[in-house]
Amino acid sequence: MARELGPRGKMCRRLGIPLSRISAKDPDKDPVLRRPYPPGQHGATARMGNSDFARRLREKQKLKLYYGLQEKQCRRVFLEARRSPGNTGTVLLQLLESRLDALVLRAGLATSIRQARQFVRHGYFQVNGAATDIPSFRVKPGSEVRYHSAHLKRVIVRESFERMKGRVVPPYLQVLGEGEGMRYLRLPEREEIPIDVNEPFIVEFYAQRS
Repeated sequence: MARELGPRGKMCRRLGIPLSRISAKDPDKDPVLRRPYPPGQHGATARMGNSDFARRLREKQKLKLYYGLQEKQCRRVFLEARRSPGNTGTVLLQLLESRLDALVLRAGLATSIRQARQFVRHGYFQVNGAATDIPSFRVKPGSEVRYHSAHLKRVIVRESFERMKGRVVPPYLQVLGEGEGMRYLRLPEREEIPIDVNEPFIVEFYAQRS
């Protein structure tokens, strides 16, 4: 399966997203905060595109970066959101927030979307008692996600949870015990989803290319 393996800091600098918003790293070491301009030899003097297309493209790229998506995945979720009742932009974000890897990150069970995906891929979690190793697995409201007992006491698991203890857990999630898992209470409202994107721009970007 295709994956984005490029330097995370460069991608964040190109889109102006603080790395700490994604991986909870020390803000003092955040490359975006230290060098708030695109990477490259002429990054400090380069001008970001300001056309309608450039703005819409940038918002779509930000969404892909937040959730670690490939273009094909992002477009597929958009098409599903467009077929669903309700505001397309809000539904799009709700569908992405319902992914197993995204919920693992939001609950503070991993320090980054990449680590959350790795934990899921390696079979660390069970959804309602069933083993699941698909990061894009759609978790339904009311479901419980728990670490498999064989993985719960791993050093990397406990260290990740300790690092994320200060994280604000969204109200649509409930952490179980001392990081044993989480409960997905309900679909999130738009204002509860902690990502900074202009979803109408994303909808317009894809709608113009349908």
